[in-house]
Parts: sequence; structure tokens; C-alpha cells
Amino acid sequence: MKAKEWIALLLAAAVFLGTGFIGAKRAEELNERRAGTVLSELSGLLEGTAESEPAGPYLERLDITGTIDYSGGFSDDSTDVQDLVDEIYLLAEDENNVGLLLYIDSPGGTMSAADDLYYALMDYKAYTGRPIYCYFDSVACSGGYYVAMPADEICANRNCTCVNIGVYITSYNLAGLYEKLGVKQVVIRSSENKGIGLEGTEWTDEQLGIYQSIVDEFYQQFLEVVAEGRGMTVEQVKLRDDGREMTASQALKAGFIDSVDRYDVYVQSVLEHFSEDTELWVYTPEEDWLGSLSKYFGAFSSRSETELLAEFAKAHEGIKVMAYAGGF
Repeated sequence: MKAKEWIALLLAAAVFLGTGFIGAKRAEELNERRAGTVLSELSGLLEGTAESEPAGPYLERLDITGTIDYSGGFSDDSTDVQDLVDEIYLLAEDENNVGLLLYIDSPGGTMSAADDLYYALMDYKAYTGRPIYCYFDSVACSGGYYVAMPADEICANRNCTCVNIGVYITSYNLAGLYEKLGVKQVVIRSSENKGIGLEGTEWTDEQLGIYQSIVDEFYQQFLEVVAEGRGMTVEQVKLRDDGREMTASQALKAGFIDSVDRYDVYVQSVLEHFSEDTELWVYTPEEDWLGSLSKYFGAFSSRSETELLAEFAKAHEGIKVMAYAGGF
């Protein structure tokens, strides 16, 4: 038996032994239900997914799904931007690679992460001269639309919602909750506007104005990126989208995408631009099995309300400029 399989067996045994604290009957039920899944899931995590690219010409598909951020591989519902950026620069040096197909199913993410991915794609185009195609699945809003702007053409599923140009900043005022729990946040500032957005403090009008100016600046950047990508002026972009989400047909009429079709039909049309031996290669990031194991076993533990509140506060500390669809 391989070393990785032994590790999987030992970890699975730990899970089974842990159920003894629940009671013999309950443990037996859990064991029966999990016996066929725990070993297979752990073995899959340990095996990894790295594969080498084709030896001949290939168009590589990069999946941009979930929240666009720097997840580090520790979130199932996000795109690890750093991983994609690294892959894009490697592809630029691969002579067998003939282009990219972006497959987007994302409501957006942080402005900084979306912009880093956008720049990597623009660098790829400038360095290689190779085409970039793009397909929108169910959603490609805000930052999900932003990262599509280097594409030479965009096709969307007819049931897709997309575009949603704009950014926002959100913060949580937990002062009332802290008071209820008997917690008071003490802030010692070097200046009046240091530490804006701390969870237990109120915003002043001046502070709201400061962050409105930041939103306005990033919004202007978003408009300019779309204007360049879609061959419009900034004013044309603003007139055609005021931050709302659009259906695929509405986006097509406004000039924000180029066609509406099924994925398989679009892929066939894209491959017709290349030689007959060109393959479509779907990039699969190598699995971070240690992080995945941590997430897997974390699902078995329960957390108190206090722990959940602490996690919420930590997750929302600081202020991020979001290019994200508010309804998702």
C-alpha cells in the first residue's frame, strides 16, 4: 500500500474513532454513511491533479469561478487569482499554446484581485499576440466582467446575467451589538481619520466623503477599462450601464458582449480558427491537499456564537473596494 493511502487510512480511522463520543448507535449510522466516502475523498485530496500540457498545439481554458480574490486555495467558492496569474505567465512562454479561453461564472470580487488578473491577461496578449476568447456561463458581473475586457470576443449563455459595472465599499457598524454583549471598542488614534470603519465606531460625514472619493476613482478606472476593451468612450459605457445587471440579450444589444450561444457550440466555432490538431485543454490547479484536509475536518467541528462573531469581525476587518454584484 502506498504511503499516501496509509495516511488516508489513519486520518479516516481518526474520524471513525471520534464518533464514539456521540454514542454507539449514532456512531454506527455515521460509519455506514461515511465509510464509502471518507476514504475516497481523502485519497483524492492526497493524489493531486497536476498534469502536463499537450505535446501539440492547444487552446487553454482558464476557469474564473466564484469570488475573485486571493483565496490561496482555501475556499471552494473562489478563484485563486495568484494561481491563475502564475499560469498565464507560464503559458506566455509555451510555444505550443495558441491562445486562451476564459470561462467565467463569477459575480466579481475585490477590485485589486480583478485588476491583477486583468493586467496579467493584457501582458499575455501584448507579449504573445495570441487571441483571448471568453465565455460567460450563468453570471459574469462586476469584477467577473472586468477580467473579460482583454478578450477579443465574448459569448454568453442566453440565461446569463452580466456586466454590472461599478464598485462599492461596505463596512459593518457593530456598536449596537457590542453594547448588547457588554463589549466596548477603545480606539486611540494618531489623527481623526485613522482607523475609519472599525466595527465598533460610527462614521462621520467627512469619513463618508473620503471613501466616496475612493469609490469614484475606482469607478472611473472600471469605466476606462471597459471603454478600451469594448471599443467605446467612457460616456458611452456610462450611458449604457448604470451599475445594473443585464441579461445576455440586453448586454448584446448594448454592445457589452459579441454573441449569445451554448458553450459547446461556441467552443467549436473558436477551434475553427486554429489547425485541426489543436486541442482544448482545461487547466486544473494542483490541489493543495493540506489546506483541503484542514477544511474537510473543520466541517466536523461546531463553533459557539462568540466564535462565529469573532470570525465575522476578522473576515470584515479593514476596508476593501469590491467589484461585486450585490445580489449574489
